[in-house]
Amino acid sequence: MKKLRIFLPIFIAVLCVALFTQCKKDHSCNMKLTCFYSSNGMDADSIVPFALISFDTVKYNSGLAVDTNISRVQDFPTDAFGVFEYTLEHPALLIVNAVKYDTLFDDMGNVLDAKKYTGTTQVQVNDGETTEKTILMVETN
Repeated sequence: MKKLRIFLPIFIAVLCVALFTQCKKDHSCNMKLTCFYSSNGMDADSIVPFALISFDTVKYNSGLAVDTNISRVQDFPTDAFGVFEYTLEHPALLIVNAVKYDTLFDDMGNVLDAKKYTGTTQVQVNDGETTEKTILMVETN
């Protein structure tokens, strides 16, 4: 009986700790996009530094924008290695558009050549996962 009085409170305390604590699962949805130039839209050539990334968040959400900061900002730049990383709070299906303007100037500031590159992909970001996608950018007029 004396042992029961000692172990019963310890058993109840351990049981309460086990029942009322939970593991916090990482629910963040990470996305990593890499932009590449492409001559044919199928093969990657070289990276596209400082491309502008935008998101079409309306098409797959019954006309409602995704409830994230991503739907409030127009364009995100990639880094010098053509990489853009973003973390969303909730899973989402997004259409990702990338655009890059390459302009060649002479010494006087006159435009010698101007090229526009665009690319599009669909990204499904899931709960607790990192989704990596490649965007192939082809020259458009």
